[in-house]
Amino acid sequence: MKHQPDFFAEDIVIPDIVQQKADEAFALIQKKGKSMAKKKQHRTTLSFKRQAAAVICVCVLAAGGITAAAAIRHFWSRGMQGAVQATPEQQQTLTDQGVAEVLNETPDYTALSVTNQSITVTPETVIVDNHFAHISFSVKGFVPGENAEPGFETISVYTGASPGSEDGWINSSASFYNGILADENGMPAYDDGTPLQYDENGGILPRYFDGDGSLEYILSVSVSDAEESLLGQTLHVELHNLGTVSKADFASAASGTWSFDLRLPSVSSSVTIPVQKPVDGTVFTIDSIELSPISARLSYVVNGDVVMSADDNGIPSFSGVVLKDGTRLPYLGDMGNSSYTDDSMSAAYVLSAFDRVIDPTQVASLLLVAEPGSGMVEVPLH
Repeated sequence: MKHQPDFFAEDIVIPDIVQQKADEAFALIQKKGKSMAKKKQHRTTLSFKRQAAAVICVCVLAAGGITAAAAIRHFWSRGMQGAVQATPEQQQTLTDQGVAEVLNETPDYTALSVTNQSITVTPETVIVDNHFAHISFSVKGFVPGENAEPGFETISVYTGASPGSEDGWINSSASFYNGILADENGMPAYDDGTPLQYDENGGILPRYFDGDGSLEYILSVSVSDAEESLLGQTLHVELHNLGTVSKADFASAASGTWSFDLRLPSVSSSVTIPVQKPVDGTVFTIDSIELSPISARLSYVVNGDVVMSADDNGIPSFSGVVLKDGTRLPYLGDMGNSSYTDDSMSAAYVLSAFDRVIDPTQVASLLLVAEPGSGMVEVPLH
């Protein structure tokens, strides 16, 4: 982040078990899944994609004068680190700010666990902004067959309302972390940088298990409307029936439900920037953008007729950013949706989560895709 707290420079003695967690803290996550959102008229829902990820090595702890003994006090799960590709400094800062929460540091951590048929599921790390939240769960006591993909048969996620109330349901996507990432060129890679290994059918062999033999399940949720907020909400999560997945087929191994009520952090990390610049080649003008460390909300003014298709609502999609130091993150955009604000189609918005944490104050330009298959359009913020 732009301003680092003074405690980064302190010398801290870390116990062996904590150092072990630090050694495990640099693996990332593959994100995939299916959105539970219902499409509205003139609305597009964007699902998770396999996203670029740089594998961070332990030597980063020494960068910028930060010693291995002083770098991290808060240890995010490896799946959460992958979900938002946060550096040690970002993990520290966001947790201290209250944007993220490491649940195993809370007094009632053990009470959060749910055990069913000798399988224990425990929420580990949470990060949230107005529009998106990511939650990691450890899953212990379940061993899928060799190279088999673990999965819950269904998940239910809602806020406030009862399960039967449609108003309470929110968009969700989730999967078990398998150790396979996409590099900056969109090619698959293992999170530890070792050469890929393949099965007899040419598929990449997964690496589902953490160092302690547990699995990790990553749930990401988003609001259905740009005016809604997840901050401070109580999220009710139900995971139903654990087993394995092969193509579209689910084989149950443990029937039951693991239920959680999780109070999300309420600290806002967003900044709103007026832009008022056109997107070249379109009838759209960016009125403003709301940026947080993990997402963007673009507000558009529509200055003419929009060409739409059955699969595309015509709204320019968010792809990435260019930072003030010249760093390009062209594939930053991830889960999200876009929609017009009303039937007049004179205004629209795009919500997009990020595949990594950024400092919103360091964004110089936006990278947008005006229509599917076209190149990126760069729009400076100032």
